[in-house]
Amino acid sequence: MSSHTDPGRVAAWPVRVPRPSLTPRPPLAPRPPLAPRPPLAPVTDLETLEPAVTLDAVLLLLGGAALGGILAAFILPALLPDLAASLLGEQPKAYWYLSRASGVVAYLLLWLSCVLGLSLTNRFARLWAGGPAVADLHQFASLLGLTLLVFHIVILLGDRYASYRVDQLLVPFTAVQHEPAWVGLGQVAAYILFPLTFSFYVRRQIGLRTWRLLHFSSFAVYWLSVAHGIGAGTDTGTGVMLALYIVTASSIVFLTCYRVLVAVGGRRAQRADHPAR
Repeated sequence: MSSHTDPGRVAAWPVRVPRPSLTPRPPLAPRPPLAPRPPLAPVTDLETLEPAVTLDAVLLLLGGAALGGILAAFILPALLPDLAASLLGEQPKAYWYLSRASGVVAYLLLWLSCVLGLSLTNRFARLWAGGPAVADLHQFASLLGLTLLVFHIVILLGDRYASYRVDQLLVPFTAVQHEPAWVGLGQVAAYILFPLTFSFYVRRQIGLRTWRLLHFSSFAVYWLSVAHGIGAGTDTGTGVMLALYIVTASSIVFLTCYRVLVAVGGRRAQRADHPAR
């Protein structure tokens, strides 16, 4: 037997495949830091925004509301006497109902405007829909509420049951037909609301400080409106209207108290950061 291995033959030796070594799992890559939240817009930036509705559009809305009230009060009964008779009847109250309905909607818009305005000052709005959007809604609610207020007043001229005169609707506390004291409070609120609403368009002319001071009168407008609605409203005794006034007024009280606490806390924080030397 030859000691030499045949080169054509391959030795069938078992081949041991080395087991792969267990390598530790690489550590997870650290999460990228969260992007910093953009700073909240200061109040002064929101107060200098342009009005949401142009002045021409506002005048058109107010003129349309006044014209619609005049047409409903005088022209419609003359053109459509059968329709007027079906609405008015022996004791005409349709115009009173129209006035009351528009007054309630105007009150709700005024409440919404106050809620949005307080949300702008206590930063609720910046965390919800964004400051500019809420500022536009605040202005639009005020303008639409003023438009319905004009209709609420003018449509009473068609009420043959109460027979209001123009001077009684314009001069506070002279409408003796129904609750003159409570009606007069609503008239005073209307006279304050007019310059307050149009102050959006003269903000640059009167200055931001004066505009802010003028804006504080919105609280007087709201609470005078609450007193007017409760005292002069013929449906105040119903559960729905009473609940409406309680809920809306309570929300304004809550937001006002929260606004005061935020202002006091901010002043204390400024004093802590910059102590007097």
